[in-house]
Amino acid sequence: MAPTQLEIKVRALQRLVKEEKYYQDELKEETEQVEKMKAEKDVDVYDLKKQVELQKDTEKLLPTLYKKIEEFKENLEEYLKSYQGTEELGDAHAAIDAASQLLSSR
Repeated sequence: MAPTQLEIKVRALQRLVKEEKYYQDELKEETEQVEKMKAEKDVDVYDLKKQVELQKDTEKLLPTLYKKIEEFKENLEEYLKSYQGTEELGDAHAAIDAASQLLSSR
């Protein structure tokens, strides 16, 4: 059976929230790696520069991801206002709450 529109919207929002956590973890690891490399005496300048670039790329990605999370959250909220189906809405409300919490904590 194909997923319903509600399931698709909920899963998309859940995926984005989960993705944000992965990017935060990645950013933390990259920052630690940069600090570790800066503390080394014989670090290759090129390697350090590339690691800093990775860190910056991840930092640049986060604002765009937050915008997407906001858009998907709003889209799901609008969809729920006119929803007439019989599906359980617990997951939808949980996904909206998780997204709201994430957006308010950044």
